[in-house]
Amino acid sequence: MREIRFFPDWGRKEPLWESDAYDYAVRGSDLSISPQLQADLRSYMRFWHEHFHEEDEWDSVLSKNHFSDEGSRLIRELSEQLKGCAVIVDERDEYARE
Repeated sequence: MREIRFFPDWGRKEPLWESDAYDYAVRGSDLSISPQLQADLRSYMRFWHEHFHEEDEWDSVLSKNHFSDEGSRLIRELSEQLKGCAVIVDERDEYARE
């Protein structure tokens, strides 16, 4: 079964990765997910770029908590929409200080 890794990284518009893929980065349009979920993934990354700073980390506790909660929701939604096709692996703690 396909394994999709979930974590933010600089320069990306979506937090999706695949170790076995040639391109490594996965776009929502590469997956059988709804347009709304694709938009939510892009919004999630915009929020991260706007509120997380490598040196200072999060600009507020509220931003950090929102990002964590929204990431968990997106992982659940991805898991539901890709059930039977892919496993979503949450790697946020390894790539973003939460």
